[in-house]
Amino acid sequence: MSLSNAAEAWGGTEEFVALSSVLSGFSVPELEKTGMAGAYAEFVAARVGAGPCRALRAALAGLPRTPESVAELAERLAEEPLDLARSLTCLWYTGCWPGQPGSAPTVLSARAYAEGLVWRALGGHAPGTGRPGFGSWSEAPDGAVR
Repeated sequence: MSLSNAAEAWGGTEEFVALSSVLSGFSVPELEKTGMAGAYAEFVAARVGAGPCRALRAALAGLPRTPESVAELAERLAEEPLDLARSLTCLWYTGCWPGQPGSAPTVLSARAYAEGLVWRALGGHAPGTGRPGFGSWSEAPDGAVR
């Protein structure tokens, strides 16, 4: 699938990132900072096709883009868009596409793994990708309660 087909499936990268923001709980700027939006939009559109992408977009149409909208989102999503929403969220958080039940996940790239939102949610870096410095393990992370 060409990038233009991915853009057609999602309505553009901006729409894809806005939709991903609702699903992930991260802001649009935080998602853009990963540098993975274009690659993810293209991969998912190629993997599932434009139809499911459009169905997910339609389910989210008019939904306020706030964390409180998560419950309403679950109510709006039929089974197919819900599966896509779960897979897309997994992709953003881990850099892996979960695949079909019983199959191994697909790791998109080393960069996708390193840019996974799970590491930001934990306040750190993916193992082997950050440079915290010697002895940093002995200090409490920023924001930790002692």
